[in-house]
Amino acid sequence: MTGNYFYKVNINNAYNRYCQQQPKVSRNEECLINIIKVFSILAGLPWHLVDEVYIPINYVDEFHLVLVVVVLKERRIQFYDSMSRRRRSGSSSEIQKLTKILPTYLDISGFLDQKVRTDWSMIEAYRDKMDNPFDVQYIEEIAQQTIGRLNCGSFIAAYAEYLSDGLQVTNNELDVGLLRKRYVSLLWKYGEAKSLKPYISDIKNPRRSKSNSVALDEEQLVHID
Repeated sequence: MTGNYFYKVNINNAYNRYCQQQPKVSRNEECLINIIKVFSILAGLPWHLVDEVYIPINYVDEFHLVLVVVVLKERRIQFYDSMSRRRRSGSSSEIQKLTKILPTYLDISGFLDQKVRTDWSMIEAYRDKMDNPFDVQYIEEIAQQTIGRLNCGSFIAAYAEYLSDGLQVTNNELDVGLLRKRYVSLLWKYGEAKSLKPYISDIKNPRRSKSNSVALDEEQLVHID
């Protein structure tokens, strides 16, 4: 499982240029293919080695994030929205673009030629269907945020956590304050663990110098259980 917000940006750019018949799309094509092949993705796994890809998307140019899950073996895009009960049903332009252009870049990237872990050419959902858009499934009856609050980021992180643990997203109310404390704590612990490991990178650029830090007194620290 993996996710990359910039994938959505490149999808939009490539889709718009194709539809407008602009000749220069090579830069966006390269970005999309590199993400699929893991050359420019943070999770460290190419798409042919995972079952699902998680992509946060800014919904219809609003200040609102939704979670899109690409279920690769089913050629299906699942749509998780923390404000779905207050929105009109129907596919957004971002989802339409993704469903139409994703098959093209899976084909260009050699996705179906991969046989490690999964022989994708033998998956029924892909047989003679590469030119067809991905199916879309709008997930209903999931936890919703309070209207007027900007909690979508915490909600899609919680959705992703449920799904990555193999669980269905709950329909019960989520404690946003507790979610924020949890994710801040996880990020803090991740940062501490990473700082203790030696610097490893395949990139040959010089190592960026660390910024100076000042140790805080115990009384200035906030402890999160």
